[in-house]
Amino acid sequence: GPHLRHSETRVTPLAAQMASMQLPSEYGWTLVALGGAVMTTMYGGIKVALARKKFDVKYPTLYAESSHKHAKAFNCVQRAHQQTLEWMAPVMVMTAANGLVFPIAAARCCAVWTVGKILYINGYSSGDPEKRQVGGLISHLGDLPLIIMTFVAGHKLLTA
Repeated sequence: GPHLRHSETRVTPLAAQMASMQLPSEYGWTLVALGGAVMTTMYGGIKVALARKKFDVKYPTLYAESSHKHAKAFNCVQRAHQQTLEWMAPVMVMTAANGLVFPIAAARCCAVWTVGKILYINGYSSGDPEKRQVGGLISHLGDLPLIIMTFVAGHKLLTA
């Protein structure tokens, strides 16, 4: 083919499609939900920082040794935060991606996950691991539908 000058660009069909892609008007709700979800990591991080001070667990120690007199209390706070971080990336990606096809549903699922995680962090941070279960169940009412929605959205885009 002809040589392209530096200022010229070849537009492929996929590139043309992507350039013309428009976000749904309701995508703003997806962004609001994503912002709220990020607050769970900040909330959990603050709880861990306060627990470090209260129970005298110094950095860089991630979890208190079992011999530490406050190991269970501190480790419950830390585990609540870590478990939230483990799910944060998948929930954020699924919310952002699904929001392109189902913005309101994705935002609602993310919001449910966020509320569940706040309850999870509060319950687990009590020092009684059993108290994490209600928050865990609620958060799964947000993340499991997002997983299913990912396949539904993919199918919808592939068959459009």
